[in-house]
Amino acid sequence: MKSRSRFDVVAHYGAALLLVGFVAFPLAWMAIASVTAAGQLFTSPPRLFPSEFTLDWYRSVWSASEAPRFFMNSLVIALATTVACVIIGILSAYATTRFEFPGKQLFLVGALASYVFPAILLFLPVYLILTGLGLTNTLVGIVVAHIVVSFPFAVWMLRSYLLAIPRELDEAAWVDGASYLRTLISVVLPVCLPGVFSTAIFIFVLSWNEFLFASVIAESSRNKTITVGIAEFITAFDVRWGEIMALGTIATVPVVILFISVQRYFLKGVLEGAVKG
Repeated sequence: MKSRSRFDVVAHYGAALLLVGFVAFPLAWMAIASVTAAGQLFTSPPRLFPSEFTLDWYRSVWSASEAPRFFMNSLVIALATTVACVIIGILSAYATTRFEFPGKQLFLVGALASYVFPAILLFLPVYLILTGLGLTNTLVGIVVAHIVVSFPFAVWMLRSYLLAIPRELDEAAWVDGASYLRTLISVVLPVCLPGVFSTAIFIFVLSWNEFLFASVIAESSRNKTITVGIAEFITAFDVRWGEIMALGTIATVPVVILFISVQRYFLKGVLEGAVKG
């Protein structure tokens, strides 16, 4: 039995290491390629660790292009989308888990349907609405489009956490004279905080990596995001791999920092949502 248990442990850890390596290897290759000299980027056979390193690609991206603007645009859009989706999502999830009102099921089915279908199906109606409102070629328009795509996910994910919280907590607060909003903020929200963090991380990453809406809504260079900016280094006559690798590495930094900062809450929230939801 002990040998069998040890074999299971080794097998599980081995499978986990293989999975981590499969996911991390492309990222490691991108980071190394971003500091590899031009003459060694396309050596045959390829070398994982080149003999000569350089920061020229980063200097070129940061000083000779609009990468800083792309980076700030993506950061502003992702943060605005995350804050808006979490606030509206937690209010919607609380309403649908605690109260009965006309159109509740229609709202939930509509949110689920808009999340299940590919985002490209929503592109045309969203773009026409933004055009009518005069929000095309603006950061606000991109934020609105990202909220439309991410809001259904926020509602259903936050709803799974709120369903696991006993309604008796709310009723006790109501008996003490707390309003619905005060109950949500002071009683319910602290309990489901890990779930809120998990939802916020997912929405931030979705907005940060989104390409379709940002590439069409941002008509001018000053409103482009970092994912759209990477595509500018691919032309009909040349693919500037060094700059692409450098900008791709820069684009992963905020996501990595975010995960490291709230890793404890993220893991707790994901596990609670998987078990209780």
